Amino acid sequence: MATPPPAARLAQLAQLSSKIFDTVYNPTAARTGNKILRQRLLGPSLTQYHPTPLVHFRDIKALYPDLGLVDVEEKARLDEIARRKRRGKGAPKKGQGKRAANKKK
Repeated sequence: MATPPPAARLAQLAQLSSKIFDTVYNPTAARTGNKILRQRLLGPSLTQYHPTPLVHFRDIKALYPDLGLVDVEEKARLDEIARRKRRGKGAPKKGQGKRAANKKK
C-alpha cells in the first residue's frame, strides 16, 4: 500500500497546476468574486435588447406645429372618454374612488 502524499506537497501541486492552467490559486477557499468576473459582460446585450424607438405622430406634430395636424386615434380616444363620462361610466375624480367611499362609512 502506498502512503498518501503530504498536504504541503499537494498544496504545491495545486499552486503549480493553477499557474499552468491559468486559474486562481485559492487554498483557503475565500470568496473572491472570480466567478462573477469571468462571466460575459451584460452591458452590450442589455443595450441591444430594446429596439430603436419608432417615430410617433406626436413627435412629428411637435416638430411642425404650424401644419395643424390632428391625431385621429387620440381624438377618438378623447371622444370615447367624454362619451363614457356622459353616461356616468368614466373614471372618478381624484379622491372619489372606491377607497374613499369605504372610508366614509
